[in-house]
Amino acid sequence: MRTSTILAAGLAALAAAPLAAQNLTYDMSAQVAPVCGVYSSTGTVIDVNFGSLATVDTAATVNAPAGSATYRCNSVAGFTRTIASQNSGWLTLDGAPTTQASRRIRFTLTHGGGSGLGFAARQLTAPVTGSFPGNGTWLGGQTGGISFQASGVRGAPAANGVPGTTVLSGNYRDTVTITLTAN
Repeated sequence: MRTSTILAAGLAALAAAPLAAQNLTYDMSAQVAPVCGVYSSTGTVIDVNFGSLATVDTAATVNAPAGSATYRCNSVAGFTRTIASQNSGWLTLDGAPTTQASRRIRFTLTHGGGSGLGFAARQLTAPVTGSFPGNGTWLGGQTGGISFQASGVRGAPAANGVPGTTVLSGNYRDTVTITLTAN
């Protein structure tokens, strides 16, 4: 009986002792890819047409509104914006690079918008680059209006009032690109 009493006491002690705690742990994770870009509701290529500049005096400009650009970026480090002209701020005859005055027409770009986006009219003789810090402002997007201004090319009248231009006839073109790069 003594053995069964000891055995019964041992089983009772085991039943009364708390078991070691058992945990279940979930390690949660997710990724958010960088999304950084400049957008327009009219597409990714916007046509800007100044019309015929032959009737516009060289001291005047033609304004061509080009809609707006919306900047969005979720990079913690922010982004760098670069605005560049293929022909250094000149509309050139058939879009070919040139330094000949008779084959190019000066133009400028004006950019509106808050958060440091805006700037006054300037010729894009060199790319315009700026760095913008990462913050919640860019998550919802910031929008700025864009317009271009081209110089007229009507020259002073010659003898007997004959009209003329300061450039050769033809199609003048350039490509301006806005690039956003996450920092």
